[in-house]
Amino acid sequence: MDKLNCILLTTFIILTVSCSPGYTLRCYHCEQSPHLCKMNVTCGYEEDACLQIRFVHLRTYGCWKMSQCTNKEVADHFNADSFRFLCCQRDLCNKSLNILLSTAPLAISAATVIWMTFQ
Repeated sequence: MDKLNCILLTTFIILTVSCSPGYTLRCYHCEQSPHLCKMNVTCGYEEDACLQIRFVHLRTYGCWKMSQCTNKEVADHFNADSFRFLCCQRDLCNKSLNILLSTAPLAISAATVIWMTFQ
C-alpha cells in the first residue's frame, strides 16, 4: 500500500507541475512620470516584454509585447513622434538608465580599490 501511495503522490506532483501556468514577467509600471518609477506589476499572459518610453522630461514604464517593440507600433500606441524607447525581457529590466549611470562610478571605484588591495 505504501508503494501505491508513493506512485500516486509522484504522479500528482508531476501533473501539478506540468499543468501550472507559465512564467510571468514583472515590469516597472508608471505613466508619464518625471521621477524614477518604483511601482511594479506582474504582466499579463500575452505581455512578454517590459517597456520604457522616454519623452522629453517624462517616462512611461509598463508591460508590452515584444512583437510590438518597433518605432511604428510604439509611436502609434502613444501617439508620439519624438521619443526613445527600450524593450527588454527580464524581470524589472525597464528601470531608468539614470541609476545605472550614477552607480557606474561607484562600481569602478570599488573595483579599483579591490584591485589595488590585492596587488
